Amino acid sequence: MDLFEINLTSAVQLLSFLFLLWMLNKLLYKPFFSMMDKRREKIEGDLAEAEQLRKSADAMKKQAEEELKAARQKAEQIIAAAEREAEKIVDEAKQRAQKEAEKVIINAQAEIERQKQEAISQVQSIATELAISLAMKVLKDVVDEKAKREYLMKIIREHEK
Repeated sequence: MDLFEINLTSAVQLLSFLFLLWMLNKLLYKPFFSMMDKRREKIEGDLAEAEQLRKSADAMKKQAEEELKAARQKAEQIIAAAEREAEKIVDEAKQRAQKEAEKVIINAQAEIERQKQEAISQVQSIATELAISLAMKVLKDVVDEKAKREYLMKIIREHEK
């Protein structure tokens, strides 16, 4: 008995098998491989696009970080300038306040001196009046009225000098 016999059934089975292969290739394998090739191309395209987008995003991130760094430096410069300006304004205000305080002190000292002179003048006037009054009482019975007036006028003139 032969293991392998060629007869009509074998030929039909072989033709059926070849037809099945042809049909599978035509209806299943080619569309499947075509779809797989398209899918692979699409995935490769998507991966390439994703890589390009990642590179672009990295570049944009780097640019954004540089811009942020520059903005921070500019903000620090602005803050430093504002602090310097504030210190300058405070110093100027202190100087103006110091000058104003000095003016107030000078004016107060002048007012004190003026009031002191006025008080001394008033005390001298009161002392003169008291002295005249005492002299009038002492000289009341000793000297006549005309001599008293001349003597008092002499005292007043001496006092006014």
